[in-house]
Amino acid sequence: MNVREMVRRVAGMPRSLVTGGFAAALAAAVLLAVPGAASAEDCNPAIWKLEIKDNYAALLEDVKAGLEAQQFSIISEDDLAGALATNREILGMDAWNTIGFQEARAIHFCSLLFNQEVLNLDMDYSILCPFKVVLYSMQDDPEKVTIIMVRPSYLLAYFDDPNARAVGKKIEDRIRAAIMEAIPH
Repeated sequence: MNVREMVRRVAGMPRSLVTGGFAAALAAAVLLAVPGAASAEDCNPAIWKLEIKDNYAALLEDVKAGLEAQQFSIISEDDLAGALATNREILGMDAWNTIGFQEARAIHFCSLLFNQEVLNLDMDYSILCPFKVVLYSMQDDPEKVTIIMVRPSYLLAYFDDPNARAVGKKIEDRIRAAIMEAIPH
């Protein structure tokens, strides 16, 4: 049985941890029967994804605080679900939310030091600025919150400059660490 099969067996346990380079931690959590493991899905390699059983509003605040603790500056927050709900009459009462999302917010944030590092390598790397993390939940399981982002290391991996790959990985590692440290254990 592989790690993904083991994780699928314990799906639904509180405080879930999934995909995005955490296979070792995930396997350890499953093997040690530590609450925190949940289902993992095959994921697009451009995406880092984490699923947590928690209160959406509290987790949103924890993630923002975690990013700020790692010296990221929150520059905006978009209520994606709220914008659609507000315009449901325009979009169509039966069409504005066909998959049953509950909450969806995008957090946009920057790092002065990372911006300097990226922009001093190549202006094409400015596509990363600002960084973005989305948290969403679904109506059928509102306590399961998904945190998702486009991986900076993936975006910069296709440039020929090895410095791009290194800075992309450093940025991604810092964002992931901020999120993981912010999650109540």
